[in-house]
Amino acid sequence: MTHVMKRIMLVFLGLSIVTLVGYANAQSPADVTGTWTGSTATGASTLTLVLKQEGKNVTGTLAGAGTEDGPVTGTVDGNTIRLQNSRGGTPSLNVKGDQMTGMLSSGSSVTMRRVSK
Repeated sequence: MTHVMKRIMLVFLGLSIVTLVGYANAQSPADVTGTWTGSTATGASTLTLVLKQEGKNVTGTLAGAGTEDGPVTGTVDGNTIRLQNSRGGTPSLNVKGDQMTGMLSSGSSVTMRRVSK
């Protein structure tokens, strides 16, 4: 092999590795296990969300949201968690570290912070 061919192959190999690592990181779901507290934009009540995560699947309970209180199940896809409660509500929240923001199925915006793992 010529020197130029070796360099081209090394560049191609390097780009392939970077692409694969980036793809693997993009597919990892955010970690949402723990107890989260927060409130709606109006601050009318304190919400508590307790979650347990196994892979992409989540189970837990929601309290303080009125008609949406009770058991929840859901999935985490990247940095988005979609929950479903027994009444069919499907809140979707964006996870960034120890903070979640989004909308409850009632239309209220919510911000929550993880207080324990």
